[in-house]
Amino acid sequence: MRMPRDQTPRLTISCGGGSNVWSGELHPRQVWGIARGAFDRIKSQRPYSYRVLLSKTIYFGDMGRRHANPLHNPLHYAAAQLKSGPPVTAAAAERALPMIVGAGAAGCVLASKLSEDEGASVLVLEAGGDNTKVLETKIPLMFSKLFHSDHDWDYYTVEQPAVASRRMYWPRGRIIGGSSSMNAMMYHHCSASDFDEWVSVHGCTGWGYEDLAPHLRCMEKFTPNSARPAIEAANRGNAGQWQTGYSWLSQIVEDGFLPACDDVGIPPNSDINTATGSLGVTRFQTFIDSKGQRSSLATAFLPPKVMNRPNLYVACGAYVTKVLFDRINNKKPTAIGVEFQTTQGGERYQVHAKKEVILSAGAVNTPQTLLLSGIGPEQELKKHSIAPVITNDNVGKQLKDHLCSNGVLCKAKTGSTLDYLASDVKAIPALVQWLLFGTGPLTSNVGEAAAFVRTFDHKFPGSAGVIPKNYTSGDQAPDLEIIGAPIAFIHHGEERPLDDANVFSLAPIGLRPQSSGTISLKTIIDPRYLTDDDDNDRKVLLAGLRLCLKIMRSPAFQKYLDPVPTNDDTSSYWWPYSCSDVDAITDEQLSRYLVERAFTLYHPVGSARMGQTSSNSVVDLECLVHGVDGLRIVDASIFPEQISGHPTAPIAAIAHKASEMIRRSHSVV
Repeated sequence: MRMPRDQTPRLTISCGGGSNVWSGELHPRQVWGIARGAFDRIKSQRPYSYRVLLSKTIYFGDMGRRHANPLHNPLHYAAAQLKSGPPVTAAAAERALPMIVGAGAAGCVLASKLSEDEGASVLVLEAGGDNTKVLETKIPLMFSKLFHSDHDWDYYTVEQPAVASRRMYWPRGRIIGGSSSMNAMMYHHCSASDFDEWVSVHGCTGWGYEDLAPHLRCMEKFTPNSARPAIEAANRGNAGQWQTGYSWLSQIVEDGFLPACDDVGIPPNSDINTATGSLGVTRFQTFIDSKGQRSSLATAFLPPKVMNRPNLYVACGAYVTKVLFDRINNKKPTAIGVEFQTTQGGERYQVHAKKEVILSAGAVNTPQTLLLSGIGPEQELKKHSIAPVITNDNVGKQLKDHLCSNGVLCKAKTGSTLDYLASDVKAIPALVQWLLFGTGPLTSNVGEAAAFVRTFDHKFPGSAGVIPKNYTSGDQAPDLEIIGAPIAFIHHGEERPLDDANVFSLAPIGLRPQSSGTISLKTIIDPRYLTDDDDNDRKVLLAGLRLCLKIMRSPAFQKYLDPVPTNDDTSSYWWPYSCSDVDAITDEQLSRYLVERAFTLYHPVGSARMGQTSSNSVVDLECLVHGVDGLRIVDASIFPEQISGHPTAPIAAIAHKASEMIRRSHSVV
């Protein structure tokens, strides 16, 4: 929004019923200086109440000043919330910015694409901080150092009765780029049938694989690696902003894990990012650039060139507390802005949107924001004394996540894994190599390779004939992933291995969970892991563990492993690796084992899902929230169903497609 040339900055300060008006050609610094000085004086004049009103919301960019992103002072883009007065209406929001709540994976793509239009001013409100100043988000192997930091929402679930009654840690990125700036960097399209199922089962026409594939390709800039098997260039993008390719691959993965999977009947798949799907064992393509740095959706879509656009405002430290609605001038409640705070319990601010509000806060914070704004199940709103704007029983429901079983820890030969990098002293040469050349083991994605399988196609001794049902999305889609990581990944990388041993981790992940959970107020996360009616989620993970036990016995893999003393005690550190006869292990033993250190793979989706009607969904096929105007959701919460792989690329594709829809729906966004 640009201020008309004939309009000068105008500040009104009202105190005790009287007012003084300053007008004239004032430099922006003068306006803010007068406002701050007057505010401090009025505040000291008791018993009068005080308030500061801006006749128009003032932005530095509107007055010709080049602002510097990211913004930190809320008064540079918003106004303090009035303690009293008439309700906010669309008229009050007439001249303010459209906005995106959340600069996570989806929000970065939206901000970049929508601000390409020079006539559109775009405001992004992000609770976290600047990604560019955080070393741990640049060095790929160091991503777990961000867990429990200031850049992490540091969420925990409620106790999960089926997972040893544990409260599960859920890291979520609180930083520009969101979890794409914090998690591992798997670049994965998932299975084509995952998205075709959104159309055929959930009625989400326009969101099938053929609809999303062009967006995946146009975003990507793939760099081939001559040391990796050649892949069909036509399946990769080569002109996009998002850099992908092959990163560091440890020898134990290349010559141990990959051939071991082939030995047990999991064939190689050189490129899992095609229409033929993910089945097979593969070297992960990653979003790590040719300089050995993470190419997050922040670095890809909000680089300095984009952040310097005069029509883009990216604010950090803004915790949105609710969406503001005009309930006077329209038949439907109309979203016209948001309320936010910069500190818990601190002053509240308001900023208004000319066109619409877009929630891109993720599968946890988006439904929570809807609930705080009066959109959700009636009883949930009533319980927290929130006046309903529109009731919708689907808000915060149908939450699905990928659960990792307790992995199989294999003792590897000394020097064959990356565990030595946990020592600051031993890591110095690797750090120097990364700083000078952008190469070396610090460019590892940790999860360097993976096998994608259909568990019901495998039979195992000792499994008592328990075979999982087929809940895949199609004939070429998996229900299980086994990640091969040349490091001890225990408790999200927080726990060191016994006696500082070298460890290779085999981690089975259920990709098509039938258990679904909820997000409710007070940030109550309840994924309800392993609670599906026929216990199929557990059966899939049991099959995954048995497949891991077969892989670890392959001669190709054994040459990289060291023996440990035989021990059949299920509570011993190296069990089941130490077991005398893995075929004699019972399902009951493995069931107890799999929940001891089970963990999330950080893929929550579906908590505000897309569908045709409000009876079974939260947003329509245009990502617009049912029952209100001017409010859209674009993030993983709108997934109609969980996909069979890593969701960062699909989230980006959804945001890219949504940005085109938004630009078409408004001549100027």
